[in-house]
Amino acid sequence: MKVQQEDFHALAERVDRVLESLKDLPEDARMKALELKKAIESFHEYALRKLVRTLRETDKGKELLQKAVEDPSIYAMLFMHGIIKQDLFTRVAAVLEEVRPYMRSHGGDVELVKVEENTVYVRLQGACSGCSLSTMTLKNGVEEAIKARIPEIEQVVMAEDEVSSGYLPIHVMDDENRLDQSGWLEGPSVSELKVGQPLRFSCDKGDILLVQLEGKVMAFRNQCPHMGMSLDGGLVDESIITCPWHGFRFDLSTGECITAPHVQLEPFPVRVEDQRIWIYLR
Repeated sequence: MKVQQEDFHALAERVDRVLESLKDLPEDARMKALELKKAIESFHEYALRKLVRTLRETDKGKELLQKAVEDPSIYAMLFMHGIIKQDLFTRVAAVLEEVRPYMRSHGGDVELVKVEENTVYVRLQGACSGCSLSTMTLKNGVEEAIKARIPEIEQVVMAEDEVSSGYLPIHVMDDENRLDQSGWLEGPSVSELKVGQPLRFSCDKGDILLVQLEGKVMAFRNQCPHMGMSLDGGLVDESIITCPWHGFRFDLSTGECITAPHVQLEPFPVRVEDQRIWIYLR
C-alpha cells in the first residue's frame, strides 16, 4: 500500500509538471495540447461513469465501489470528474479553514461541531467565546463565508456549549504531566454542580467553593475575605454571590468584591477533563 501511495503522488506530480510546461509552448501548440487533454479526460469520464453505474446495480457492486473509493487515487479520479462529491461536512470544514487565519489573528477560533441537513453547528473559541460580540462575529464572518460557498446551507447556529474550565492562567495551561501528579486535585463530577448553586468541596488544604457560571466552572477559596466565613450557603443571582453572614457581595466571574472593592475572593485554576473537575492547588 505504501508503494502504491508513493506511485500515486509521483504520477500526480508528473501531470502537474507537464501542465506547467505547456505555458512555454507557442499559443497554437498550447491550445492543441489542452484540447487533447480535455478529450482524453472526457473519454475517461464517460468510461468511469458507466463503470460506476454498473457497480451500483447490485449490493455487491456497491460494496466493492465503496471499498475502491477508500483508495486515494481512485477517489481523486472520481472526484476530479464530478462523479462523486465531497460530503457536506467536508465542504463546510474546508470553508472554515479559509476563515480560521482571520479569526486566529484576533485571538479566536472556530470549531465545526456537526452538519444536520441544511444547518451548520459551530462553536467559537478563544477570544470569540462567551463575549458579547460572539453573535456578530458568527453572522458577519463564519456564516457569510459558508453561505457564499455552499448555497444549500440555510443557517449557521451556535452549538450548545459544554461545561468548560473557568480561571486557567497560562502558566498551568500546558502542563503535559498527569493531572494527579502535577499539583492538580481531582474534584467532583460536573454533574454534581448545578447552575446557581454553589458547591462546597473539602480537601486537606481547606474548603473550596465551586460554581458553574455561564457554562464555565469557577473555583475560589470558600472564605469571605471580610471575616473568613464560608460562602457556600450564599445566594447566587446571575454572577453575584451574597455572603450569608454579613451580606458582602462578590462577582463570581472575577472574584471582585462589589461591597468593598479593596478585597476579593481567592481564585484557583480549574480544568474540566472527562466531566471531572480538577483544581490546581500547588
